[in-house]
Amino acid sequence: MQKVVRFLQYMWLVIAIISFLIATYHLIYTAVEDALYFYIFAGIATILYFVRKHQLKRFDKMSK
Repeated sequence: MQKVVRFLQYMWLVIAIISFLIATYHLIYTAVEDALYFYIFAGIATILYFVRKHQLKRFDKMSK
């Protein structure tokens, strides 16, 4: 179970980074409204990354 949580944790981190880069690209080359959706999604993905990180710490405590 810990491997799945760790995978999901890093998956959300990668999604957040990619979304942030896409948002920055859209901010530079297109309208601000296009970039705003990607920034929001990057923020949500970052929050989910920290939720999974907290969940992994909790699993480690419970397994000991």
